[in-house]
Amino acid sequence: MPVHESPLTRLERHARSRALEVAVAEQRGGSWASLTWNELYRRVIDGAAGMIEAGVNPGQVVVIRVPAGIRQIELELATRVAGAVPLLLPEHLDPHEVGRLLDEIEVRLVIVDHESRLVLLRRAGLMDAQLFECDDRSWERLRGMGLDRRKRQPDLLRWVDAARADVPSSAVLGLPREKSQAWLFRPESSGTLTDLVADDVVLLTGEATDRFTTVVRDAHLTAGCLLVWVEHPEELEAALAAYSPTHVLLDHLTARLLEDLMVAGRIDGEPWHETPQEVLEATSARVAEARLSSRTKKLAADVSALVPWWGGRLRVLVLDTRVNRTVSGLATTLGFRIGRIAHHPAVKLDLAREHTVVAAPAAPALEAPDAALPRRGGRTGLDSAFTLSGS
Repeated sequence: MPVHESPLTRLERHARSRALEVAVAEQRGGSWASLTWNELYRRVIDGAAGMIEAGVNPGQVVVIRVPAGIRQIELELATRVAGAVPLLLPEHLDPHEVGRLLDEIEVRLVIVDHESRLVLLRRAGLMDAQLFECDDRSWERLRGMGLDRRKRQPDLLRWVDAARADVPSSAVLGLPREKSQAWLFRPESSGTLTDLVADDVVLLTGEATDRFTTVVRDAHLTAGCLLVWVEHPEELEAALAAYSPTHVLLDHLTARLLEDLMVAGRIDGEPWHETPQEVLEATSARVAEARLSSRTKKLAADVSALVPWWGGRLRVLVLDTRVNRTVSGLATTLGFRIGRIAHHPAVKLDLAREHTVVAAPAAPALEAPDAALPRRGGRTGLDSAFTLSGS
């Protein structure tokens, strides 16, 4: 499937060919939530049209600050389909650096799930931006606005798609740098992700602002596979049990903790072995062709008890860090492959030059038009948190 195709084209293809197949899943409380490809497509195109109705024009920047999961995917794709640029800012960026970065570009919309997300942006001016506090109710209202706009102007998103043809649309990240000013860059990679196909089930861990999770999300849109996304390492075990993934892709934090997670692993509520650490060490020793005692050989054989913890059908494991001998030995013994994602060097991005803002075509007028962006409390404009004097 060509990766250069627009997000709208790719979404339409999956909505036609895999309409009732699950596209994305996340854990909410003690249960799992998911969307099919048809549901994701409908919600994204309505959200994109809703953004345009609220005044977002192709080429403008939308800052998204929500947790990892389905809503992040919906908002990111809706922004891209609207022709705008999704910008994600890591929490550990310095607020002064954030202010400098945002003051250099045309930010039209800031999306947060909670007012605490605004703290990072307190040094940015953003006087021409709108604030969208995106809870379930306001997201539903925005999509309702979009559905109405699409009914009045059915060719709107096709027009945007044509206007933004051959212009990169994937998410842009902020990149902290130790000895110089922060950059904006668009993550790119090569490796395992190009091999994903529609029937794969991908379990991803990590934050939305991580370059690793960002390239995986784009590969998911290309392949049309199922993406199960959890943000924190402690959520990994439940996701493995619920979805039995074919591919497990772990960000650097979860990858570093993987051995500890396996040692503490439980299957159906019970530890998978009485001495899991010894089993893993024995497995590594056997793969390294070390001389083993009879007890160590037996322990190494017991590693088969860990297969159900991985879900039973894992083919590829990708770690966004160096693979140690324990994980390597485990992969060799259990028969899955260690995949690799090679991050391309981060290239400083000048969004002001790359993206030309174009005005979306006006829709037929309503008798009582209401293009105000929905937000709690019915307020408009920006909070005082966005003024230059904010603290």
